[in-house]
Amino acid sequence: MRIYLIGFMGSGKTTLGKQAADVLEVPFFDTDSAIESRTEKSISEIFEIFGEAHFRNLETETLNQSTSNSKSIIATGGGLPCFNGNMAWMNREGITIYLQWPDEVLVKHLENHRGDRPLLKRINGSDRKETVLELLQIRKPFYEQAAITLEMKGVVENDLKLLEKACKYIW
Repeated sequence: MRIYLIGFMGSGKTTLGKQAADVLEVPFFDTDSAIESRTEKSISEIFEIFGEAHFRNLETETLNQSTSNSKSIIATGGGLPCFNGNMAWMNREGITIYLQWPDEVLVKHLENHRGDRPLLKRINGSDRKETVLELLQIRKPFYEQAAITLEMKGVVENDLKLLEKACKYIW
């Protein structure tokens, strides 16, 4: 059974997913990394050159290619569940796990890491906080369709153990 990690940008899908896959000795697949490898461009460059709609289509194509391993952990981009019927597709093809964080924690985390986030790159100051909160409100209904929701606390070892336990439960 494939496990799809979903959640807002900066929620630890790639970091925790890779660590859990290593511990559980299963393949790990990251949709953003796969897109960057395939296009030989960063996600930011794709947004700048081709636009968000093109990127969302690349995400869906890449997601559809994530089925080569029946037992794997797949980290998705923060917006991926919200476009092109991807959330329903992931729920059919595997089990979705939402890595949920309190809004204020995500806002604070993203204040320090906006440079590599295309949707936040050109937004400054209080506008950034407002943009993050607006995006969260738009995306949460999609995230909440996940089969499992894990409340992250920000202690990597504990969050990793929680994710590992959920994966073991599924498998």
